[in-house]
Amino acid sequence: MDVKLKCHVAPMKKWPQGLTGVTENISRNGVLVSCAGGCAGEQPRVGEMVTVEIELPENPVFGRKCIHCQATVVRVSGEAGQPFRVAFSVNQMKFAEYASPLGQFQEIEAGAGNLQV
Repeated sequence: MDVKLKCHVAPMKKWPQGLTGVTENISRNGVLVSCAGGCAGEQPRVGEMVTVEIELPENPVFGRKCIHCQATVVRVSGEAGQPFRVAFSVNQMKFAEYASPLGQFQEIEAGAGNLQV
């Protein structure tokens, strides 16, 4: 599904810094993220495990939520220091409360938590 949502990608191991991008599309098993301006740091490497947090539009009833994914980098296209795309294979997905723009999210305890993908 083609969806343009702001997201944050954070390393789980060696990768020195995270990045912020916009989703190009999302499926049950993967996410494609476009990283334009502000992504001048080192690109993630194929095979690395990352956390992808996708901001959802605010809802007047439920407030701000996000989709929190544990994912593996499967493809990186583009030159270092230039806009690039990263494709992720989603290993685990859950809905969470949106806590801050710094990528700190809190898991929802009841209902939609822990969607296994």
